[in-house]
Amino acid sequence: MTQTSVEHPFIHGEFAPVSTEETRSDLSVEGALPIELSGRYLRNGPNPIGAVDEQRHHWFLGHGMVHGIRLNEGRAEWYRNR
Repeated sequence: MTQTSVEHPFIHGEFAPVSTEETRSDLSVEGALPIELSGRYLRNGPNPIGAVDEQRHHWFLGHGMVHGIRLNEGRAEWYRNR
């Protein structure tokens, strides 16, 4: 029997683990943000640390990472992840 290799959907592409913590400021914006849109946007998601067993991995297991961006008066002031 031949086994085909399929990439695990939750550890590749847009769901790939992020290995660094970053803080960036004065971000460029493509297009325009409404001037009235002010606040923080936070996204919490899975982020496994170390080697991942693709056969057993589930995106609800393990570590996570929070990504945040501060929007103010049409500007993206900063981005952070931890």
